[in-house]
Amino acid sequence: MEKYLIVIIMSLSFTSFGQNCSMLKNGKYEMRYDTKDRNSSLIEINGNHYYTFQDNVKKDYEIKTLSNCSFQLENNDKVDESKLTEVQRMLAKQKPYFEIIKVEGNVYHFVCRIDLHVQCGSGKFIRKEE
Repeated sequence: MEKYLIVIIMSLSFTSFGQNCSMLKNGKYEMRYDTKDRNSSLIEINGNHYYTFQDNVKKDYEIKTLSNCSFQLENNDKVDESKLTEVQRMLAKQKPYFEIIKVEGNVYHFVCRIDLHVQCGSGKFIRKEE
C-alpha cells in the first residue's frame, strides 16, 4: 500500500510541473522580439516548413523538431559572409534553435538559443486569425 501511495504522489508531482508549451500549428504568425532593435516579421507554418516573407520574397526553411517544445530551422542557402562582422560570421556558423517556453491562447512565448546557456533573443509568435 505504501508503495502505491508513493507512486501516486510521484506521478501527481510530475504532472503538476509539466511544461506549458506546444509546437507551432499550421498558420500565419507575427514574430515579435522583446527588444525594440529587432523588427517584427510575418511567418507561415505549413507542416514541417517555416516560411519567412522579406522584401516580397518568400524564404523556405525546414523545421527540425528537437523536443516537444523546441525546434531548429534548416536552410541550404549559402550566406555571403563578406559583409558580416566577425561576430556575425561566428553566429552564422552556429545553429540557433527556438524553445517555446509558454503558450497563452494564440501567443507562443519563445527563447532563441545558440546553446543551453547562450540566448540570441526572446519574444512571441502571435497566431493570426484567418
